[in-house]
Amino acid sequence: MTDTNANETLTARPQDEMLPFLNNFHDIFTTIGVVILLAGLGAGAVQVLDGLALPEGEQGWQAVLMGLIGGIAVIIWALSALLVGKQRRILPGIVLSGAFAVASAIVLVWAYVQFLIHGVGITEASLEAAVAPVDDMEFGRDAVMALANALPVWVRILPMVAALAALAPMIAYYLNFRLPFAGGLTGVGLVGLVVATLFTIDPYTTIVWMPAVNVVAGAALLLAGIIFDSRDPDRNTRISGTAFWLHFFAAPMLLTAVLNVTQLGWTFSEADFANPEAFSLLSAMATNSAEATGLAAIALAVIGVFALISLLINRRALIVSGLLTAGIAISVLVSASGLGVGAVVAVTLLVLGAVVVLLGAAWNPVRKILLTPLPSEGPLARIFPPANGAVG
Repeated sequence: MTDTNANETLTARPQDEMLPFLNNFHDIFTTIGVVILLAGLGAGAVQVLDGLALPEGEQGWQAVLMGLIGGIAVIIWALSALLVGKQRRILPGIVLSGAFAVASAIVLVWAYVQFLIHGVGITEASLEAAVAPVDDMEFGRDAVMALANALPVWVRILPMVAALAALAPMIAYYLNFRLPFAGGLTGVGLVGLVVATLFTIDPYTTIVWMPAVNVVAGAALLLAGIIFDSRDPDRNTRISGTAFWLHFFAAPMLLTAVLNVTQLGWTFSEADFANPEAFSLLSAMATNSAEATGLAAIALAVIGVFALISLLINRRALIVSGLLTAGIAISVLVSASGLGVGAVVAVTLLVLGAVVVLLGAAWNPVRKILLTPLPSEGPLARIFPPANGAVG
């Protein structure tokens, strides 16, 4: 008996999201080698530093350490030119780009600190003398702004410099190798630079309005992802891959920010700073109280909205980012019924798993229903791609 399906090729369907971080198993094989090689470079650098027997922490020791880290960054760039630039290995590129960003940022920030010490002449004693009048002031706008104004301008812009040190290597990496993951990190770096600039200009207002700032930052990344998606509605180029990573990074940031706003409001009060646990939504939901139950219900409602957006734009990242929070919220609501710990765990896993499986199986039919009022062509169709197929 002949199997008529024996020659069928197992490929992703047009309506399914492609994996923007893996080409094939060779990517995994190469990535294992890259990780081992980077570990060897790190261990070798430690051996070289120990062999020189320099006084730890002194200027010479720091210079050699930064030279070794910079050398590793150069080796990473060379590997990237081969594996990412020529062979288009995606997963190794993710590891290499992340390692390059970290190594480069460390060296750049260290170089700026050396500029502060040896170029501007800023010392620990001079900083202590500058901020001494602020030590006895109570936390508030006057104290924060007095501290900021007491700092030399070269020190005050340090957050911006650190943000630029993280952003510049990613821009260079993305422009040279066009790796979508680096594009996603570039988006995060740009948002971080904007926040760092706001903090430098007015630290007190930025701190107080941080819940709202986080919402805007997450929304900006989400909007950037949607814009990139609209440029490639068929989702088959690196532009769509960059959009995936923008959504990937935006999802947890935006979800956490929105939930914190529902818990604490758009701004922090001075009382919130006296109670650090107030900043953690998960800690608040872990308490056995009516407030915890209310927060859990709000969390599920927010995650439901995120799920709706995910369906409309055909991106699963927003849902995946909320699974942990959804699980905790469901367990809080279930435990309010008085069930034991084992029963709460069982019911939570059953409910969460069933919802995810059903949503995955009915993804495209549900999308088809939701997109019925929207046009199948034109600008909106590029943002909300039509559902292809009647099955999940």
